[in-house]
Amino acid sequence: MTGLRTHRSLRLALVAIVVAVAASVLIEMAGAGWALLPSISDYFYSPARGVFVGGLTAAAVALLALSGRDAESIMLDVAAVFAPLIAIVPTGFRGTPAVPTDVLPTVRNGVGVYIAMVFALVLLGILLAVRGEIAWKRVMIVGSLAGAVALTLGCLAYAPGLSEDFPFAGGVNLHLVATVCFFAMFAAIPLVTVFRRAERPPRRYRVIYLTVAILIVTALTVAVVSAVADPDTVGVLIGESVALAAFAVFWTTQTVERWRESDPPSIIAG
Repeated sequence: MTGLRTHRSLRLALVAIVVAVAASVLIEMAGAGWALLPSISDYFYSPARGVFVGGLTAAAVALLALSGRDAESIMLDVAAVFAPLIAIVPTGFRGTPAVPTDVLPTVRNGVGVYIAMVFALVLLGILLAVRGEIAWKRVMIVGSLAGAVALTLGCLAYAPGLSEDFPFAGGVNLHLVATVCFFAMFAAIPLVTVFRRAERPPRRYRVIYLTVAILIVTALTVAVVSAVADPDTVGVLIGESVALAAFAVFWTTQTVERWRESDPPSIIAG
């Protein structure tokens, strides 16, 4: 029962994190007379920063802890790779392709910590795989991706000739890339849940999961198009808000569906 209670708590924690981030942003909106910033990500430059950063970091830990060895769980690991980056690497200040100079040291510090943690976790994964306690497939797929992301981010943040434009690379908003990659996993996971599980969920759950996938894809499209066309409009805010709400709906629904199911064995090789 201890494992089952932990599994439930982690799932409920992910929903609670969404509520916390939403509450923090709404409180800040109310304090500003309901004046809207262009996106949820822009609230990094407000008193909501602490909850925004802490919530996404906590989400990454919960996603890793929930992960098992099937395709769905590997996608959770991949989402955990990108979740901290949404918090660590901010979007441009007030829609500009730049981060204030007084914020950059904090961003680079966060990148350094991210690289160190990726190195430590990949090393731990290799040691566990050698002992036969974790699947090599999981270590190879997730470890390779995390290592590549950390290496690329390190070069962009610290390498002379590249770091001047950080956290933008050739005009590309790295925060937006991390956000899209994160939510793309949560557009794919419901589809895997519906179509690839040995035992397909009941029809009522399948309908919700498919709806969530469609909503997230649509929301991401709106957010990306708006960010490219005019980042100062509320299109990005609407896209992010819908994607975040769909994320919460997915976790709430799956938590209800799997309330009595323990988490797949995340440290069993296979």
